[in-house]
Amino acid sequence: MFLNNKGRVLYDTLVHKWDGEDSYLLETDKKTVDQLQKHLKIYKLKRQVKIEDVNEDLKLWVLLSPSLSTADLEISLDKKFNIYKDPRLVELGYRVVASSSLAGKDIATAIGKDVELDDSEEVYRHLRYKLGVSEGADDLPPGTSFPLEANCDYLHGVSFHKGCYIGQELTARVHHTGVVRKRIMPLRFTKKGAQSLEQDLVITAGEKKANVGKLRGVSGEYGLGLLRIKEALDAKVLTVGDYEAEVVKPSWWPREAPKEKIGSSKVDVAQE
Repeated sequence: MFLNNKGRVLYDTLVHKWDGEDSYLLETDKKTVDQLQKHLKIYKLKRQVKIEDVNEDLKLWVLLSPSLSTADLEISLDKKFNIYKDPRLVELGYRVVASSSLAGKDIATAIGKDVELDDSEEVYRHLRYKLGVSEGADDLPPGTSFPLEANCDYLHGVSFHKGCYIGQELTARVHHTGVVRKRIMPLRFTKKGAQSLEQDLVITAGEKKANVGKLRGVSGEYGLGLLRIKEALDAKVLTVGDYEAEVVKPSWWPREAPKEKIGSSKVDVAQE
């Protein structure tokens, strides 16, 4: 995540080691490529760093195949594409960065493992929403969300042992106080048609229509929302426009220690 000085997310990226010892490829939303370039150049200062847009030369694919291992995918750039394991979740598979001249069948043939590549963005979006993973400017409008609200701490996106970076102070403070009241979470709609719902629609719970968050997007029967965790999980049914949905706690979230054990542990330490 690239943050502003108030600790809010401007751009989310995946950083890949690229062709050369000191070369890296930043994968980001195509809608914000120009803004990210300007942002990087501000902090380049007088360093001899070259920043260029390679969007026209490359195309991104997602490879979803649980039977493949990293060892199976040691493909070098001389084959006009490279494969990276998604650093966030195993379920998100691999990122295939290929020459824009290559078709999906060409890449599948080169891999030679009976794999299929789908160039449908909606298929991938549906998977992300089902898992509860945000990505890009639509899910994370620049300057509106904090990194921990986007589950950056659960998705290997931030280290609390290294520094420093713009926005670190607020991010570290929120982490160490242990108070993250809102997070990106998946929603499962009870009936079809929610695809027509507008982004940033208010999500409510209960007869009093208490505000528990905002909708970020919908794909099929799943949606993504920035929700107040406790209120959303306590509510059996959430209302989003004319539709009803239930919040799903992602299986990849870390488990919380039972309060009874935490309490007894403190007593034991005090007695010693």
